[in-house]
Amino acid sequence: MSKKFTNITDTIFPKDLPNSLFIALIIACLLMGLASLRHGTDLQGWLNVIENWLIMLLIFPTATATVALPFKYRDPTLELKLMYYLGMFVALLFTIAKLRYWR
Repeated sequence: MSKKFTNITDTIFPKDLPNSLFIALIIACLLMGLASLRHGTDLQGWLNVIENWLIMLLIFPTATATVALPFKYRDPTLELKLMYYLGMFVALLFTIAKLRYWR
């Protein structure tokens, strides 16, 4: 009559996400980084593009995966790769907000 206990990650995280979803996220981050060229295509514009790419593809995702490391210790079924992609998605949302409000 009682249900067998399952891991919390079995109910929260999807199992088989398509790779095309992650490729689309990476492409969206790369294209969103090019939005800094709206101020000009000089050296400063390209430095802003590189900064946006570093923020969206390296800094935020790595920080998110690092924060998730204690959860990985507690639950070995947690995939850090999904946490990295979650950080990329958060960085994409941050960049969209930044483009909307910071002029």
